Amino acid sequence: MNTIAVKSSKDKIVVTFDKTKSNMDILLKFIDRLDIEEKAKKIDFSKDILKIAEEIKSKWWRDNKKRFLK
Repeated sequence: MNTIAVKSSKDKIVVTFDKTKSNMDILLKFIDRLDIEEKAKKIDFSKDILKIAEEIKSKWWRDNKKRFLK
């Protein structure tokens, strides 16, 4: 079994974590991430905000990519 297994049916998605290969902290971080993603989908961002966010992200990447891509 893999550390994480995903099964999908008509009305459910079941995610299984192998306890021998992961721990509760990983599971809680995963659940928090899913919660944040779900809440973010409900926010109605204007196109201006998204454009500014993309500019900030692009600038950050230009300024910092050498630290990550050596």
